Amino acid sequence: MCGRFALAYPRSKLIDWYHAASMPDIEPRYNIAPTSNILAIRDSGNGLEGTIMRWGLIPHWVKDTKKLPLLFNARAESLATKPMFKHAFRRQRCLISASGFYEWKLQTGSKSKQPYYICAKDGPLSFAGLWETATVDEVTINSCTIITTESNALMRPIHDRMPVILPPKVWDAWLTPVQQPDDTLLSLLQLSAEPMQLWPVSPAVGRTSNQGEQLIQPVNE
Repeated sequence: MCGRFALAYPRSKLIDWYHAASMPDIEPRYNIAPTSNILAIRDSGNGLEGTIMRWGLIPHWVKDTKKLPLLFNARAESLATKPMFKHAFRRQRCLISASGFYEWKLQTGSKSKQPYYICAKDGPLSFAGLWETATVDEVTINSCTIITTESNALMRPIHDRMPVILPPKVWDAWLTPVQQPDDTLLSLLQLSAEPMQLWPVSPAVGRTSNQGEQLIQPVNE
């Protein structure tokens, strides 16, 4: 899963990285949690654009969110079949930019969990995502979710799931609004991720009110 991440790259770096036609101003954040407004990259038809969206997908047909689960993750294996996701999977895909993300590992012989920070060795991570636009109580909401898959060798000792991280070579294929066969899209989610690294960080990241660069600094386990 992916329930917490950081994005601390400046706007200029993100514009260069995605060759974006537009990008909103964003503040560095080191402890982003579900229901926060986050940066999603999508195809505008005139190039890639950065858009601020709610993290937690609200399908376009939902009128009352009170009984809706918090859809901040979507399993890659069921995107094409689950009613909550299949519309966006076929028509409205995005990238969600991150400096890195956090995951917690249960300590041997203890009930406590050690948080780890996972990041690329070079540049931002680009999570595969889905987006929707819904109107709830006469308010239009753009929302998104992060797609997850089975963990790779680096992540497996910590958790059995991780975000799907897409390399630049498949961004155009993933973001195109043109409908493609499900199998073609799913094959993009099985490509090897960018080279990554991880290290243990302070348990302070567990409190969503805590912010700051110190949250991603290595600590002794």
